[in-house]
Amino acid sequence: MIDSKKETLALKSKGLTDDSVIKALIEKKEKTPYMQKKRLPTEMYDKVNLMCRNYMDRMARFEVDYDFVIDIEKFKNTVICCLECAPFMHSQVINSPITPYWKVSDYHIDDMVKVSYPDDIDKAREDFFKNSIPLKNNVQMHIGVFIHQGKTYICFYWNHMCFDGGGYKAFWTDICKNYTAYVEENIPPINFSSGSRKYTEVYKDMSPEKRMKAKKQLANVSPKIKRNLPFTDEKTENVIISSREICAENFAKALSYAKSVGATATDIVLAAYITALGKVSGLSESDNISVACAIDLRRHMKDLSSIGYTNHVSFIHCALEKKGKAFKETLNLVSTKTKELKQDEFIGLHGLPLLNFAYKSMSYIQAETAVKLFYNNPVLSVSNVGAIDTEAFSLAHNKPFSAFVAGSAKNKPCAVMTCLSINGAFKASICLRGTEKDKEVLELFFTEFKNTIDNI
Repeated sequence: MIDSKKETLALKSKGLTDDSVIKALIEKKEKTPYMQKKRLPTEMYDKVNLMCRNYMDRMARFEVDYDFVIDIEKFKNTVICCLECAPFMHSQVINSPITPYWKVSDYHIDDMVKVSYPDDIDKAREDFFKNSIPLKNNVQMHIGVFIHQGKTYICFYWNHMCFDGGGYKAFWTDICKNYTAYVEENIPPINFSSGSRKYTEVYKDMSPEKRMKAKKQLANVSPKIKRNLPFTDEKTENVIISSREICAENFAKALSYAKSVGATATDIVLAAYITALGKVSGLSESDNISVACAIDLRRHMKDLSSIGYTNHVSFIHCALEKKGKAFKETLNLVSTKTKELKQDEFIGLHGLPLLNFAYKSMSYIQAETAVKLFYNNPVLSVSNVGAIDTEAFSLAHNKPFSAFVAGSAKNKPCAVMTCLSINGAFKASICLRGTEKDKEVLELFFTEFKNTIDNI
């Protein structure tokens, strides 16, 4: 049994100000053992992303913008309830060489949610996204709430061990639903997921026969084609982000053209990425090239309501024997390749059982060493978060007018483009540990990328 008086004081010390919400949250906590734990296991994807500290800063970044001013107190109360339902988000990562784990930590909501009223909103957002969170921090996400000229710009960066883009969308959709019900109907914002974060959830809706076959997909062969952008050799921890927007009208034309030739939105993005890279890096039409493409493994699940906020992502490899002479030829080559890859009923699942075996059969430090020997960190890749559901992202029925996404700051020569679309417009970015000269390379790349799509 939970000591209600002690728990009430603890929640108030975290910044929760509403007594009715405190009462409802304690009642939920009493029925949910997961919410009472002080130590949580790191799941397979947690360990994979922990290993990735060798290649990047481990942060994921997102921004959602609204044309109204949110209720700060009720927003903070809502976020506290989310943290209590998903305690790994207010935990330290204890990087034990035997078995890393999440150590649930005390916090105050102001450790996570920072509210400010900047005069220069662009600089405030840029400065915010350059930060990172140490493993032993007591919260694993930072939220910057910037109020500027009657608008609310909500920015996030979080430890990628927590969740991927699909996990973020589930997390933010739940925040939006709970905040809206709280503000408009005074319903306590406690309806957050405390579901499983295990990678094995990907198999849960498969037939026994298919599940058995899926768990035997051991090989995940990555093409070893070396192409990259002409970055400098200088090592730096400086985080740079370069981005571009394709207006709704031009992106709609690009999608219409894609449909007419049997291609998808992701095919268009991949082909434009390859075309721009070819121009900046001086590739010929006969040069081979491979670009990894992130794939959300939730596609294999029928019911997402039972899973927690976590990572369920893998990569497929769009490997072309030649780049192609012009964009339309490249698009045709990309579309043919991705159609071939999609024929695989186990798309994205290859290699997961082997990863899991490594992390379960060895101590963590042994497994990390072994996995790194075979892990091929993609130098060129695209991660498409997809179209943002503005209804699901509404706060008190205020739909976002814009959004932005950026992945982890990768070590050179990795160039990982992360993208989304919202209200018809397309946004893309690359986040890198680099110099100002490296940023010039990215700016040139994105100029070519944008021109390619605008001119379809």
